[in-house]
Amino acid sequence: MRFKKGIILAAGKGTRLSPSTTVVSKPMLPVYDKPMIYYALANLMLAGVKEVLFISTKTDVKIFKKLLGNGKSLGMKFSFTYQKKPIGIPDAISIGKNFISKKSFILALADNLFIGKSFNNTLKKVQSTNKCAAVLAVKTKYPSKSAVIHFNNKKEILSIIEKPKKPKSKCTIPGLYFYDEKSIDCAKKLVPSKRGELEIVDVHKFYLSKNELEVFELSSDIKWFDTGDSNEMLEAANYVAKYQKKNKELIGSVELIAFQNKWINKKNFQSLIRKLPNSEYKVNLESYL
Repeated sequence: MRFKKGIILAAGKGTRLSPSTTVVSKPMLPVYDKPMIYYALANLMLAGVKEVLFISTKTDVKIFKKLLGNGKSLGMKFSFTYQKKPIGIPDAISIGKNFISKKSFILALADNLFIGKSFNNTLKKVQSTNKCAAVLAVKTKYPSKSAVIHFNNKKEILSIIEKPKKPKSKCTIPGLYFYDEKSIDCAKKLVPSKRGELEIVDVHKFYLSKNELEVFELSSDIKWFDTGDSNEMLEAANYVAKYQKKNKELIGSVELIAFQNKWINKKNFQSLIRKLPNSEYKVNLESYL
């Protein structure tokens, strides 16, 4: 397994979701039947990652600890820290440098959801790469919301541009990035862009310049959501509800994935379920016993 650790950046103010985020951290908002942060954590778990660092705001660290604990109940290990001010995604690499140490890791944005049966296989392919870094690529109707990646006919990367006004393609890089420890030195040398932030595309370009970046395109069955605004939050929640009902499958459930990964046994799984208050989520979990 190439990428053994995980960092979840959950420090955004969520201003586009105001006033809901005035007193509630954005990653704690529900996306249908579970908090948004569960989906980001689930992505790391599906990739086989058991050790995770959560980066939030100083005010919200205690909320994340209350919800997630130390990870032991899931057969995992969690640690928590905070970002002093929102200066860009690469700052998460600098904040987590001691956690990363000399290991390869996955950096996940808390508001990115991936839903689709082939997603697990994509993560397995990424974990088998011999490159030092990898990103995903997905076609979307909102390309200007993220970094746009432009290929030629040979699938060679021609450009990666952050939130372009006139995107050259509909292919974007979603918020799940795979790096080795060289990203620490790269992040240290970055300077803010014209937007006033450190740009994650500059980390991508660092690896690309060394021919150490591999791109994995998501299959058409995989739906990606960046739930940073109310419209896509609603769209994501509705999609999760329909997907779970149609496929009779609970997605984004950290308890269930821990059980299916055999990180916890049936007795541990039952114990986690018993601690939950009565809810549709609890009922759905019980169906796996």
